[in-house]
Amino acid sequence: MNQIFRFLIIIVPILILVFFTKVLLIDEGNKSINFESKIFPEFEMRDLNGNQVSAQSLSGIKILNVWASWCITCRVEHPYLMNLSKKGIPVVGLNYKDEKEDGVEWIERYGNPYKTILYDYKGTLAMDLGVTGAPETFLIIDGKIVVRYQGEVNELIWNDVFLPVIKKKDIF
Repeated sequence: MNQIFRFLIIIVPILILVFFTKVLLIDEGNKSINFESKIFPEFEMRDLNGNQVSAQSLSGIKILNVWASWCITCRVEHPYLMNLSKKGIPVVGLNYKDEKEDGVEWIERYGNPYKTILYDYKGTLAMDLGVTGAPETFLIIDGKIVVRYQGEVNELIWNDVFLPVIKKKDIF
């Protein structure tokens, strides 16, 4: 009995240490990337300027960025989106669960990298897209979502996630 107790005193902490080491070393980075192709949902909604927009009117758009004025990470990624826009990459914004005035003020303050800004106050289109929060960015080709990234888009993410697909499809 005494030997079993000694054995358990040694083995149990080692097993716990091994378990937590494995859990902590799991690569979480790729859980926010989805390359599963999915049809872009049909929609009719207003943009941030009050104009009616539908999925058909966005046929030439390739990048969709979900953002909000209350989103701190959106503020961090915004300069990179401005850079993409200056390079001629067409970016559409989806203002997500935001007050219209806050979204307009945010764009006026930080600049507008978007060709169009869809206004999704209730999160209806975002829900159809499976958005779990902001920011999220989608690469859309021929009406299909081919890349979905949850989190901040920056140069590293652009080069590692989006650019290989863009080069493979020979777009932009």
